Amino acid sequence: MIVVRVRSLLRRSSYPLIGALVGTVTAVSGLLILLRHDTLRLRRHARRERRRLVRWFHTDTVAELPDRDPAGYVLVRALYAVVGGVLLTGVFAVSLEYFGWAMELTLRHRIPLLDSAVSLAVGGVGLYLCRQFAVALGRGDAATAMRRLGDDATQIRLRELERTRADVIRAVDDERRRIERTLHDGVQQRTVALALQLGRVRRLVRHQGATTLEEELGRAVDESTRLLDDLREVAWRIYPSILDERGIEAALRGLSAHTTMPVRLDLRIDREPPTAVGAAVYFVAAEAVTNAAKHSGAEQVSVSVAYLPDRIVVAVRDDGVGGADPRGGGLTGLRRRVAAFDGVLRVSSPAGGPTTVTAELPCAS
Repeated sequence: MIVVRVRSLLRRSSYPLIGALVGTVTAVSGLLILLRHDTLRLRRHARRERRRLVRWFHTDTVAELPDRDPAGYVLVRALYAVVGGVLLTGVFAVSLEYFGWAMELTLRHRIPLLDSAVSLAVGGVGLYLCRQFAVALGRGDAATAMRRLGDDATQIRLRELERTRADVIRAVDDERRRIERTLHDGVQQRTVALALQLGRVRRLVRHQGATTLEEELGRAVDESTRLLDDLREVAWRIYPSILDERGIEAALRGLSAHTTMPVRLDLRIDREPPTAVGAAVYFVAAEAVTNAAKHSGAEQVSVSVAYLPDRIVVAVRDDGVGGADPRGGGLTGLRRRVAAFDGVLRVSSPAGGPTTVTAELPCAS
């Protein structure tokens, strides 16, 4: 455990330093490209710079910028990155050499213990200040990239909406495919079985007695009952009519009829949300409950819904084994459905449980 923590500390400390030192070299190369007036190479340089910031400083916000003004980015960076990088390199080299010198003298017992402690502390402070300065340079690079390579807020929002729309389209297609599989694997098979059963009844009417006929008719009735149950289940998964007839609270109270384990409800809904938002809340709860019943091994699941002034929060918690994959098909579909309303879906599922799925959907009062 100690080795892992030391390794993590070294990684967190070294990454900004390496990123800043690499940035000094790339700032000089970018300035040379700018002097050649090579637009194509400038754009390539901007992409490399964004990858550097993501790798060494974990600034994921710059990963997908459109490189609007690479020349301006290179020029602004050159004003501070070269000087800052040279200064950082000098201070880092001096601090590292001083720290190593103090460590060597300490190990050889050539200086008193107090002087050794002071020398090591001075060297350590110098290395720490280098690290902080490197982080500041990385943040400055990221801010410059956002201003020079990014678009204005309207265009950024437009791209987010385009991605959300694509996700919604995929979610609708996934839902249609799931309905098709349900109809094909469930309802269609039972319909075929019922047709075959009735065909046998017709043949028995011609060739056998009434007792056998009664048994076959009973089986046909049982098959038709199961077929009706499947049809109701499919209709419920497509869209529950009770949601329009009696509202979101009545629809949520009917969840336990579609699962084999008890559902504990905590509903604080003092007014009916808009139809689309209510449907999203219902399907988030229904899908999470269904996933818990199928995969978690839980004995009980709880659903809480709270209508706050500016949003609706729905949380589904089960006492199962945990370990749910947030990137799985069901949870990904829920995330897309929630994103269509500018909402947020969070999944907490540590090994051993419990699993909690929380969705927040904006909803003005």
